[in-house]
Amino acid sequence: MELKDKNILEEVEKFTGNLLKNKDDIRKLIKAAVSNNKEEEFEKLTFTAKYISGMFRVVKSAPGIPEVASIDHLKNDLNENLKKGIDQLKDIISASTENIADHFDKKYFTLTQENFVNLTQLFSDLEAVKKYLNYLKRQ
Repeated sequence: MELKDKNILEEVEKFTGNLLKNKDDIRKLIKAAVSNNKEEEFEKLTFTAKYISGMFRVVKSAPGIPEVASIDHLKNDLNENLKKGIDQLKDIISASTENIADHFDKKYFTLTQENFVNLTQLFSDLEAVKKYLNYLKRQ
């Protein structure tokens, strides 16, 4: 995996054509993953984030999709995966400094509407990282 490449996030932005909204926090996650030998956990997190982002898109457009029979089932699946993603985030930063853990707690894990928006944006950024990592694997 190319996580140790210091320009990886710039490459992600070039590849996706979109700026990452939480680039500094993604950089902190990558640093924590690399320094604590949790690169595999980081890759699992990017997979979960990609799934969550896709689920959000489906839930938003579900009323117009006749194949979607149960929005409640989709919402439950989304909720379970949000919890899983948060647990994965916490695992990656668990060995980090108290400052980083506190930052993530205040910005993403405290239950407020603003933090929920922050969390969904973080997962969207991680989805972009996953797409780039998938691209690298195919090279």
